Amino acid sequence: MSIRAGLLLLVMALAACTNAAATRTLTLATLNDSGVTGSVELTDTGDGSTRVVVEVEPGGHPNMPAHIHPGTCTELVPQPRYPLQNVLDGSSETVVPAALSDLLAGGLALNVHASNDDMGTYTACVDLS
Repeated sequence: MSIRAGLLLLVMALAACTNAAATRTLTLATLNDSGVTGSVELTDTGDGSTRVVVEVEPGGHPNMPAHIHPGTCTELVPQPRYPLQNVLDGSSETVVPAALSDLLAGGLALNVHASNDDMGTYTACVDLS
């Protein structure tokens, strides 16, 4: 292999590394004996936003609201900071206008509610940090 070809491969490899999206996966804790478990995947979109994917088990719940709130799972501020798409049949995907580093800086939690009719019952939660 020539030096030129080797340098080209090195540049391509470095470019691939810098374009890789930062992702953090967190585990949802079950609340209120709901039996709901799952995960939250946060991915930096590269433009100051974050893609939030919520996956819950069991997946048969038809429509579960989810939000990112100020506070922690034990002391949640009721007013959401970022509303998320409802979890439908076990999954939800939303792009929120916040950098991944801001979401993970502490002071935020993601929670899932039982239903639109029962917003007061939290089924699962995870502190974002």
